[in-house]
Amino acid sequence: MKNILITGSTGFLGQYVLDLFLKNKYKVYCTYVDKYNNKSNKITWIKTKKLFSYKFKIIKFDILLDLAWYDLDDFNSKTHNQIQVSEHLNFYKSLVKVNPYISIYTVGTCLEYGSREGQLKESYKSKPVTNYAIGKDKLRKKTELLKKNSNFNFTWMRIFYIYGVNKRKKTIYSQFIDSVNKNKKTFEMSKGNQIRDYLPVEKLAQFIFKLTIQNSEFGIVNLCSGKGIKLIKLVNTWKKKLKSKIKIRTGALKMYNYEPMNFFGCNNKLKKILKGLYE
Repeated sequence: MKNILITGSTGFLGQYVLDLFLKNKYKVYCTYVDKYNNKSNKITWIKTKKLFSYKFKIIKFDILLDLAWYDLDDFNSKTHNQIQVSEHLNFYKSLVKVNPYISIYTVGTCLEYGSREGQLKESYKSKPVTNYAIGKDKLRKKTELLKKNSNFNFTWMRIFYIYGVNKRKKTIYSQFIDSVNKNKKTFEMSKGNQIRDYLPVEKLAQFIFKLTIQNSEFGIVNLCSGKGIKLIKLVNTWKKKLKSKIKIRTGALKMYNYEPMNFFGCNNKLKKILKGLYE
């Protein structure tokens, strides 16, 4: 059995990924800073004073799944490219010293592609605009440099858009669900004609799980549906599924200026890696 270390398992996406490891009878180690809710005896919880302050000198890990990142409600926070990059990189360095052949899996963001329109492929050069995307892009590049003189495997899982039950109120899905639950008459949003690539969080968690357990190296991999959908159409599917009568008021809000109008991911590489495991 491989020793798997997961950071960020208490977060929105992390909880779904962790559940898959537990359902498939994996023994995992998870870091936490403040508290955790999962009491499964299949998890060894490791408390850290800061995000990555623990010194791993005893336990030998085969796989690191790094899902941790904070300040996600503010994509232009300076922590993204001034603090978090060095935190993650120093953590990787300390792990590699003890586990030279470890496989490191890290999540990135589609915003690394910048303002490019259309279908986005892994081979495209990154042109990040927000501090969040800049920080992620820096971490990827610095880890690739670290790898040149090391033996560890490195996979950068570039995620697009996800929806699901989430405590972060800024997501459009959380705001919509909140409006429906509060029996509001209208839901305000942007014009809704922008095209995005969305996955339910459960499906994204499956992709991450299936990639991680292969304990290999794949470089940059887009984790996406491979097709775009107009935002207004997606919101209407949520409305229909919930059998809600809420009125959707488009044009009430502005679109984020750091996002292109129409873009979606190419998932050919993901499907090739997972083959029959994709669906």
